[in-house]
Amino acid sequence: MVVTRDELVPDFYTWDALRKKINDYKEKDYGIKRVSSGGNGRQMLISFDSLPPEIRNGLGDIRKSDHILDKFYKTDGGAVDFFTTYEFPSDKTGLDIEYQERYIVNASVLKAVIALRKNRETERRSKGHSLVGIMQTLVSDAESFQKSLKAKHKVQHTLPAGLKQFQKVLKEFEANSYVTLISKRHKNVNPLKVTDQTMELLNNLFSGQDHKPTATAVHRQYSSFLDGYTTVINNNTGEVYNPSDFKKISEKTVTDYIFQWSNKIGTYAKRSGDRQKLMGQFKPWHSFDKVKFAGSMISVDDRNPPFKTLEGKRIWFYNGIDLGSEAFTVWVHGDDKEGIITEFYRQMVRNYAMWGFNIPHELECEMSLNSSFTETFLREGAMFAAVKMEANNARGKRIERYFGELRYRIEKQRTGWLARPTAVSEANQSMIPIEKVPRVPYDTIVDGCLQDIEDWNNQFHSVHKTKTRWQVFTEMQHPNLRPTNYAAILPHLGIKTVTSCNVGIVNLNNGEFLIGDKGKVATGDRLLQLMTLVEGEQIEVYWLDDNQGEVLKAHAYIGSELMCELVRKPSYSRSALERTDDDLNAKEIMSKYVTTIDAFAARQKSKLDRVTVITEKPETEKSFVMPNLRTARVRSDEERQPLDQFPEELEFETVANTNAIRKSLKDRI
Repeated sequence: MVVTRDELVPDFYTWDALRKKINDYKEKDYGIKRVSSGGNGRQMLISFDSLPPEIRNGLGDIRKSDHILDKFYKTDGGAVDFFTTYEFPSDKTGLDIEYQERYIVNASVLKAVIALRKNRETERRSKGHSLVGIMQTLVSDAESFQKSLKAKHKVQHTLPAGLKQFQKVLKEFEANSYVTLISKRHKNVNPLKVTDQTMELLNNLFSGQDHKPTATAVHRQYSSFLDGYTTVINNNTGEVYNPSDFKKISEKTVTDYIFQWSNKIGTYAKRSGDRQKLMGQFKPWHSFDKVKFAGSMISVDDRNPPFKTLEGKRIWFYNGIDLGSEAFTVWVHGDDKEGIITEFYRQMVRNYAMWGFNIPHELECEMSLNSSFTETFLREGAMFAAVKMEANNARGKRIERYFGELRYRIEKQRTGWLARPTAVSEANQSMIPIEKVPRVPYDTIVDGCLQDIEDWNNQFHSVHKTKTRWQVFTEMQHPNLRPTNYAAILPHLGIKTVTSCNVGIVNLNNGEFLIGDKGKVATGDRLLQLMTLVEGEQIEVYWLDDNQGEVLKAHAYIGSELMCELVRKPSYSRSALERTDDDLNAKEIMSKYVTTIDAFAARQKSKLDRVTVITEKPETEKSFVMPNLRTARVRSDEERQPLDQFPEELEFETVANTNAIRKSLKDRI
């Protein structure tokens, strides 16, 4: 058992004195011993058993229960409710906190004494002994219980030590319950009230200093302040607190008020450097029913498997677990968690497409790595219908529980496993010093972690005990999952390739693709509509590869506008003898694709008419004549003869009207 530095300083030691003690006994077999040096957010830990007896007695050994009333004592919930809500009939004011705590302790001790008396009477009767003298033993037990109360509960009772007085208090308590413990002198000698101004000062002293003072240290500072030896200034307002505005109060009153929940929830939030521990103390949590269907929700997070590489580094994994089936469905690894997050979501798309399932409905993840995607594919309705992000809240992600099981039930069996330095369970503590734990090659760690996931998925489900987790995943997908929204995923997770569409064919990733629609090769009017948009145009294709490196899904864009989907061009055997059913299906699809375009070209051609074009242009004199070129020679006036009519052999040229010589779709193809 260990204690922290704050439990010893300043109540038993100054920090310098404690540090000197530790160093003095460091190499000796006796004396105070340090278990952990602390630092980097960890506290210094000192062995409890190495402390002097007077300090051990002052702190109390929680491993021992050596007083008879320890078996019966507990804080009485009824007393807490009664005294904290009690109002004096005269003015409806309540009890001071100091008296609330006093009466709660007294009532709890009396309840324990009553239980002990019943037990003792039963024992004596069973042995035929007299009941005389039992009350005296109870009074003695109640008085000797003070030491245990202080050590274990940091409280003391104020019940009378004399037999007659104690017996009177006990009798009245049994007859009229809690109200008998309230002193009749309350309204005559009213206890000192802690004003709002005093409470503000105490809270500021407790939480507003660079160090973390204890309640005892706060009381010392407060007393020094009242005596004029200490000046206290409010840094926010610049106010110098005036000692004459405050009154003397006891150390217990300071402690009671500082540790009242309404004060502690604020001061601890300001003093705490560990948000997880703070939430564990003050933040309530939701309780959830187990997810029933696979695909309803996936919980994801990063982790360092508890092994070190030969270079002394820890590998990063990013995993996703389906909460309905308890099966790990996505996993990626690397040297840096920042570099694997995008690849993780790509891998999720690949895996679910390979298994033939839709992306899960809801994502549960941490804020730190995923916040940069909240305006892209992690918007609600994009890749996932719903997204739940937790900001530094480990218990808010269900996958953390499964990581714990993975670490302590499966990974623990492998060579090189690293125990947590602060593991509570003895079974999870290391048998050898951490520096002597063997290191493991990188590939061995990765292979082991992947094998662990395979073993995990093949174990039986916690609810459907006759099915493995993987069987539940494949057989119990939620029937209302929406199709994977590739249009919202590919622009952000896809690979970008600039290419073009020629004769309805697009070259991509060393393959040929056709214009598609809803996962199939487009035909009919839909194909013609899409061809009009992309044929002959430069397009940007966003695509994602599958686990074999082939194109899983591809979308064509012009600018920021989605034009169409691209589908792999079907191929089939040249030999009719060798064609399978798949070949025949591919031939049929390709034939429809070509026929659609041919038919459109024929229709367009049939709409065209032949026209005659006559051009009359006056002949102009040539300013340059090629020497010795007879065909270009300028005729003399004598050679020119009038032309009265067209020669019989003169013919007119006829050409088709092609709308400003624009080629037809067929001619272009």
